[in-house]
Amino acid sequence: MNFEQLIYVKSVYEQESMIRASELMHISQSAMSQSIANLETELGYSLFYRSRKGTVPTEIGKRLIPKILEILEAKEHLMLEVERLQTHITGKLTIATIPTLFHKLLPKVISQFKVDYPNVDIEVIESDRENIIKMLRNNEIDLGLIGKKESDKTMSLIHEFPLNLSTNFKLIVPAKSKLTFKDTVNLEDIKDYPFILYDRSFYHHHLKKFEEENGELKIVFRTHNPIVLLRTVAEGLGVGMISSYMIEDEPILNDEYIEAIPLGHPFDYSVYFTAIVNDNRKNETSLLRFIDYLKK
Repeated sequence: MNFEQLIYVKSVYEQESMIRASELMHISQSAMSQSIANLETELGYSLFYRSRKGTVPTEIGKRLIPKILEILEAKEHLMLEVERLQTHITGKLTIATIPTLFHKLLPKVISQFKVDYPNVDIEVIESDRENIIKMLRNNEIDLGLIGKKESDKTMSLIHEFPLNLSTNFKLIVPAKSKLTFKDTVNLEDIKDYPFILYDRSFYHHHLKKFEEENGELKIVFRTHNPIVLLRTVAEGLGVGMISSYMIEDEPILNDEYIEAIPLGHPFDYSVYFTAIVNDNRKNETSLLRFIDYLKK
């Protein structure tokens, strides 16, 4: 018995076809068939038979193939651990991130990364997009995590790694608010409502422009903390805006104390999250490894 035979069994099981499995493994069908037959002889049982559905497990195969898959998974975990032992990544990473990723993504990523690379010290700074870009250009940080619109221009001397993650924006209102009857809500619709401001420069940019054209919003509370925003709205003290990603799996929303409504103009677009590094550091191992964890 060898790993090659076990890999062939896994491929046939997944493809339900000896022909497709052999094509994917880039060997002849006869060679794969003979290898599996040798394994079956060693085990004393047939693992597959041909049916109208294709090549499928026998009753004994249904008991043995899961064990084969476990062996292959254990081998993969072993090789990953060996790779980690051989990769002596040390040093310090200073990361600046926008609040959304700071609250929803980064703690989980850092926790897993520290398990695998305990000799890397990580410092995290929470900031706004413009300041993050400035810090990166001044070499004050190693890695920036920001959001950008699809139409935003490419930044010179900065390399971007898309995180395959995006968000749009929602209006947060108390449960059973009459605003929930609307499919989307524009800023004009909430001009006379008490407004809870998530006090970040991103929102200031849009709100300032709106207020210049339509008059001031009734801002009754300002906070840098998204949880405070949600709880304040839940108490019926006003309405507020936040990104959809920030409220994913949020208990206070799931418990129906608040409701989220899609926002219209000027928040009717998506933001795409990306990691940024200085162009001359885009191939550094520690940065690439951490970015890989972010993507996963």
